Amino acid sequence: MKLEAGWHHGAAALDILQDEYQNLLSRCAATTLFNDWSWIRAAAAHDVLSGRETRIITVRRDRELVACLPMTWGREFLWGLPARTLRPLGYPLSDRIGLPVSDSEPGALKALVEALLKPGFTQSDVTILSELPATAGYRAFFQDASLRSHSLVRLCGRAPIVEIPDQARAGRSFSKGLKSRLDRSRRKLRNMGSVTFERLRPAPEDVPGLIDLAASIEGRSWKGAAGTGIFSTPERRAFFEDVTRALAADRRVEITLLRLDGDVVSYRLGFLVGQTFLDYNFAYPEDLAALSVGRVLLGEAIDTAHEAGIRTFDASRGSLQRPNILHDWTDSSIEHDEVWLFARGIWGNFLRLAIAKGRPAAKRLMKRVEAV
Repeated sequence: MKLEAGWHHGAAALDILQDEYQNLLSRCAATTLFNDWSWIRAAAAHDVLSGRETRIITVRRDRELVACLPMTWGREFLWGLPARTLRPLGYPLSDRIGLPVSDSEPGALKALVEALLKPGFTQSDVTILSELPATAGYRAFFQDASLRSHSLVRLCGRAPIVEIPDQARAGRSFSKGLKSRLDRSRRKLRNMGSVTFERLRPAPEDVPGLIDLAASIEGRSWKGAAGTGIFSTPERRAFFEDVTRALAADRRVEITLLRLDGDVVSYRLGFLVGQTFLDYNFAYPEDLAALSVGRVLLGEAIDTAHEAGIRTFDASRGSLQRPNILHDWTDSSIEHDEVWLFARGIWGNFLRLAIAKGRPAAKRLMKRVEAV
């Protein structure tokens, strides 16, 4: 039987696919926690990217689901040009993701991409897949000559990875410069009062209170002031409460807290995958930035990670413009790509030319103007 693509609309269609989707994930080595059912279903329920519609593209062979990519469809402007876009369901709150394609079906990824490129099939002009790890082999696939005229691959981030040493090697694993900075920050903080550290792996019933605490701290941080925090809208807050409660049921949530004279002044919220901690989010009040409370908390979390059963600290995302603080602990990282797939057709082709060729040319021109 040949591979056949399908196109589905709405959260109800997603629910029908739940069992098949979860079974498919068990056959995909490259997928991550941010592909999990609990994550994408909460994203669909709470409309985290406001005003967009849930869509799902599937690929089957003889009724067996061999690829499934839940997405959102909507209209937006790309460099001033109107476009109908598809983005992975969960964007922009998902970190590193994989493409849910069966490892035992070599043609499934090609069939999935061909369906996304097919004129009129998805009623979209461009599909934008963010945070794809270079380690999964996607870069070579999307840069292949057969796709080059309809794709654009950009480096979008580097996610630092810290291997956690055991206590016997801890003193030799990190640089003297880092240890000196941490010691200075710790002394500065201790001069302000009593400092304590706490690591929690909450049960589902503990989640609402911890979300309240984290949201209150984020609201007093630079993220809160800029309106860019993970709790910055009611929809995002509801999403995180739901997904954190679901993951907490499997003891896959961890939050570390730093207290100053009993008051929480910083948190780090993340998720556990085996012995890896995905360091998802942190915040501290802006008026305490000079005390480096975020750095102190991260230092404590890493120093005590081994005894907590953690062997790897993984940022799971990293900006090129604002490098993750974990880079202070390591030179190791995973590169993330953003892949643009332009639908075959007049407008898709025009968008590719404008974005792939016109925007770089405009940047070069601006640099010349600035140099005059």
